[in-house]
Amino acid sequence: MKLNEKILYYRKAAKLSQEELAARVGVSRQAVSKWELGDATPEVDKLLALAKAFGVTTDELLSGDEPAGAKEQAPPPREEPPVYTVPAPPAGDGVDRAAGLVGGLIRKYGWLFGLRVALGGLVTTIIGALARWGFGAIFDTSKGFMSGFGDFGGMGGVEFSPNTPPEVQRALLEELGYAPAASPLDGMEGFALGFATVILVIGIVTMIIGAALAIYLYQKGNETP
Repeated sequence: MKLNEKILYYRKAAKLSQEELAARVGVSRQAVSKWELGDATPEVDKLLALAKAFGVTTDELLSGDEPAGAKEQAPPPREEPPVYTVPAPPAGDGVDRAAGLVGGLIRKYGWLFGLRVALGGLVTTIIGALARWGFGAIFDTSKGFMSGFGDFGGMGGVEFSPNTPPEVQRALLEELGYAPAASPLDGMEGFALGFATVILVIGIVTMIIGAALAIYLYQKGNETP
């Protein structure tokens, strides 16, 4: 141990400040500070005064050996306070949470989508049924109206009761050999009824698919994880 280190050690062991030690030795505080830093060396007479102030001999003060109990009395090393850092969220954490939230909502309320599809299919079915019924009624009425205006050529005075349905009139006239005149509504009737039938079938299929989807999603949403 060097002399400056021993001066510092013995001063602290004696619980003296630099000012107090300087007063006992008869020097300034700056001189004591330079001795402890190793920037200056005390003179012989000051060494005697230092040994007396510390209660040791000059040999102990000048010896390179560590004083007895120096290790035990040495202050423990200063521990730096732990630094806590907030861990950065993993990449994509916000996206994963959003995806999980959306997935949870779909699992829980997805059956409402299937129900909506089923209701749309029901509405389409009703529209197709009404269209088919309406087209049929319109064309039947039109054919009955046109039969009174020479729908058949050369009927030869054949008369029918006003209450006789158009279908019966046509059947009787065909049996009598009267050929019906071509009606411009015949081609339109097939197209209109076919179109209405397609709408009706699409509505029924959509309604079935939507109902099945609603049942499936409802069961999946209520499963215990």
